[in-house]
Amino acid sequence: MPLRPLTTQIVGSYAKPSWLVRPQRMRALDGSWWRPEAQVLQEAREDAVRLAIYEQERAGLDLVTDGEAQRAAYDRHFLRRLTGIDSSRLERVAYPAEVKTTTYDDSGLEEYTTVSELKPRVVAEVVSQGPVAVEELRFLKRHARRPVKANIVGPISLFGQLIDEFYGDERALIMALAAALNEELLALSASGADVLQIDEPGIHFHLSLARRFVREAIARVVQGVETPVIVHVCYGYAFVMRQKAASPTYPEVLELLADCPIAGISLEYEQPRHEPSLLKHCGQKHVIVGLLDLGTSEAETAGHVAERLRAALEIVPPERLHPSSDCGMWFLPRDLAYGKITALVEGTRIIRRELGRLAEP
Repeated sequence: MPLRPLTTQIVGSYAKPSWLVRPQRMRALDGSWWRPEAQVLQEAREDAVRLAIYEQERAGLDLVTDGEAQRAAYDRHFLRRLTGIDSSRLERVAYPAEVKTTTYDDSGLEEYTTVSELKPRVVAEVVSQGPVAVEELRFLKRHARRPVKANIVGPISLFGQLIDEFYGDERALIMALAAALNEELLALSASGADVLQIDEPGIHFHLSLARRFVREAIARVVQGVETPVIVHVCYGYAFVMRQKAASPTYPEVLELLADCPIAGISLEYEQPRHEPSLLKHCGQKHVIVGLLDLGTSEAETAGHVAERLRAALEIVPPERLHPSSDCGMWFLPRDLAYGKITALVEGTRIIRRELGRLAEP
């Protein structure tokens, strides 16, 4: 099992260099997120992956990602090889009321919000035309010296990015997306990912939908996949949500996931200031707990990380508890991002020594 006791990791994305991206265009479907010219873009993306790997391994993380440096939006990235999606005429759809449980930062983010609300339409049957992320994983594995994690979007979250003009049935579209994403996970598993992660903030954002369909949909996505799969569910990016009050529905979200056929749950924990009692709602799953607040401009201390881990260990044993960041590091300055993940590793080492686990996983 790649998730050994206290396996340190980030959720997925790492700091994106300013020479690579335009942060406020992150969710644009026209490629305007990228700064480099087309003839050098792939080389630039791969160089950013190398940087992300280097900094994670230098900091000492046990499980590394490619920093999602070859992607723009974590969810819209996976629309590229689906049939039936028309991105030529986008329609604006406001965020659902369920999302607005946090305080949004309004300093210069109008463009980001506007772009995010422009959505493509489903006009025919949705079918996978091949995996999107396999080449990204292969590049990661060629350059990483530690075990690797690969991320995909979940069906509930991807459903929330689309306007349905074909199925006329929520379940039908969600299950079509789940079938396509299952092909992606199977391909990533066959390509040697050590851990797979489904990013599903849509469970929290669209809870009424998740109550009806998430168990069936997640089961379909992981069908036949032998690599351990965890599901990440969060409050949204600190890039736009500088303050996050603890959501009263988050425990139910975790309970829904605890009833799914997955290995673990990755949850946002630090920025909303959750207490350890929340972790009881994860059942017997592995718990990947966010201990880095990405809404701050200072790195945590190792002592703070250790203190939070000690408290969490009163609920979850070390065999099932894994220190992580909160989600969405892509917008942070690299020095700050590196300082945070270094604190995560050093704080975890304090706890390993206290537990008598001196060896690295």
